Amino acid sequence: MGLTKFERAQVKAIEFCANRVETTYYPLLAKRYKGLEKQKDLRYAPEGKRAFLDIIRKADASEAAAERPLLFYIHGGGWASGLRRLRRFYCYHWADKGYICANVGYDYALDAKHPDHIKQLFKAMEYVLDRAEELGIDANRIVLGGESAGGHLAALMAAIATHPELYELIGIDFKYKSRFTPAACLLLSGIYEPFRAAETGFPFIWVYTRAFLGYSRKECEEADTAVLNRTCAPELYADSAFPPSFIIGSVKDKLLPESYSLRARLRAAGVPCELFVCKGINGMHAAALDTVHGKWGKECFEKAAEFMQTVFNK
Repeated sequence: MGLTKFERAQVKAIEFCANRVETTYYPLLAKRYKGLEKQKDLRYAPEGKRAFLDIIRKADASEAAAERPLLFYIHGGGWASGLRRLRRFYCYHWADKGYICANVGYDYALDAKHPDHIKQLFKAMEYVLDRAEELGIDANRIVLGGESAGGHLAALMAAIATHPELYELIGIDFKYKSRFTPAACLLLSGIYEPFRAAETGFPFIWVYTRAFLGYSRKECEEADTAVLNRTCAPELYADSAFPPSFIIGSVKDKLLPESYSLRARLRAAGVPCELFVCKGINGMHAAALDTVHGKWGKECFEKAAEFMQTVFNK
């Protein structure tokens, strides 16, 4: 059955409004960085309206230079919206620190439903790894990152990579699956168990969840959540195999309990992890993306960079 006409109209309206709101953030996040090389809007798969990514790195990052860590960054937007180009500013900050950044897009929920998004993202990772030598990427230092729904998808990629039986269960064709091991995760205001998160009261969260699954309200009410969670709840796989994770929350965000829950699960499993909770102007949902103005955003970024360096040095 899938989404009803009314539910599809709801998702479309939210997509339109959310993306228009995001455009107002451009002047707030913009900052000039010298010496960055930017390859924008590279198509990583032959199909998909939004199957594009950007590669951002320092101009001297080449095969002649030392290999550098990769930040594979996935935008948020409730799986139904989100402007990839806006996340370039956050990636510029990491690239300025010496990372090679892949800023990745994927199809919105009306054009895709679970597990289409995660399959697309593994195609994007394949595209990047195919060019690892050319780009100067150290494949042993890959960080999976994202905010909100992007944080969910980054964590889900990590869960799949560390529990390879999920490749077959979900139907993911990924030629590097036998040797792809993320070094760490960078998770901003993420969702780690979608049905649990849908009870938080976050604005429009049930609309987003149904859109992600491609289920109508009735189908969601009748669904076996335990079965669905096997392929879409990364927290179920937050065991000792899960990558070290820097988790970021915001004090005024109704999804903040998701971050606390993932941290508790990882700590219990003995996985190195930190939770940084932003306040002030960075205290809203995913506002840690602003590393330019907010005191907490700046501090959060530095703490995240220190955490990653500690992970890489082990």
